[in-house]
Amino acid sequence: MGAKYCYSLSNINNLADDVLGEIFIRLSFISSGRCKCVCKRWLGVISSPCFTTQVVSRQHTLFNTFFTFLSPHQLMLAFLPSDFDFNSQIQMPSPDILVKGNVCGYSNGLFLCCSNRYTSGRGYFVYDPFTKECTYIHPFPEANKKQSVYAVGFLSETLNSTRYFWIVIVNSFIRKTHAFKIEVFFSKGTWRQFFMSCANGFAFAPHWMLSLAYQGNLYFMGMTNIFVFDPVFLGHYTIDYPEGADAMNIMSFGFLGCSNGTLRIADIGHNDLRVWELIWQEEGVDPINFVQRWHLVHRTNLSTHLPVKFCANYFKRVGGFHPYDGNIVYLHSYADGLFAANLLTNKFVSIPGYDKYDISPFQLQFPLPPKEDIRNTKS
Repeated sequence: MGAKYCYSLSNINNLADDVLGEIFIRLSFISSGRCKCVCKRWLGVISSPCFTTQVVSRQHTLFNTFFTFLSPHQLMLAFLPSDFDFNSQIQMPSPDILVKGNVCGYSNGLFLCCSNRYTSGRGYFVYDPFTKECTYIHPFPEANKKQSVYAVGFLSETLNSTRYFWIVIVNSFIRKTHAFKIEVFFSKGTWRQFFMSCANGFAFAPHWMLSLAYQGNLYFMGMTNIFVFDPVFLGHYTIDYPEGADAMNIMSFGFLGCSNGTLRIADIGHNDLRVWELIWQEEGVDPINFVQRWHLVHRTNLSTHLPVKFCANYFKRVGGFHPYDGNIVYLHSYADGLFAANLLTNKFVSIPGYDKYDISPFQLQFPLPPKEDIRNTKS
């Protein structure tokens, strides 16, 4: 009798649902997702809204972020609003988005995706991960005339409770050019073509054709500088890379993003990690003459904090910045997975379960659902 009783306790199917759920939460989300196929009970536990809430809140508590999957092979850093209430009854975003297309832009809660290679200039659609709605974009007039490689930008903004978006397409060039054409699509209109004049010149890098959306502008990283374009008012200018930084290395293994309301850029070498932020600085004796300059905020020797194997990995990269804590940086390699690093305290934490995945160059920042949605969930 005693032997049978012990045997029943060792059977995982005899555990209570909350205990079983705790086991699944400790797995990576992709692994727990595979457990759905084992039996109907496991499917019910993992598919419940309560399980999703616990997964996201647990990850957010431990690492100030959670991890979502755009595909079975691509991971994305995701962040909830800094004042998000996990005890509220609003629907939590799923850690499993699985976008059916290549993600080539993110802004204000919307993805720009492409059913082809994003550099093809066609097949774009805008995807809302909360409503699951897709808005398909017809090609711009010159998209089918010739084979070209296009750079892509995407910006979304909310005005008077209505969300608008702009898509920017540029026929890329790798030789420095001082004038070029830009195609702009507005969510309430059609494609329009504009001619840009760039005094300092600009050239795209052959391996990087995406942009960062930040404070109403799109930032395109080029071979020697960064092209900044405002698709709403059509303003544009260029920013040089930080002094001493390797532009090609930043595009391949570094990161351009935002944290604590400032634009930041990171460069990672064999053992060296550097982070700069863009600041306004007075120039000359004129008190109203300000220029933008990169200011070094962090420099860390990785060899004193991370395994030798990770430091020696040529393909390691900066995976992202924390949007609300300027000291936290995420490091990633396909072979070794993810590390969360607090560069102020020099605390480096390995985040297990996420090796053998690629990481998206975009970061997902979920906005709070509209107030009317919150009222509906409580009624």
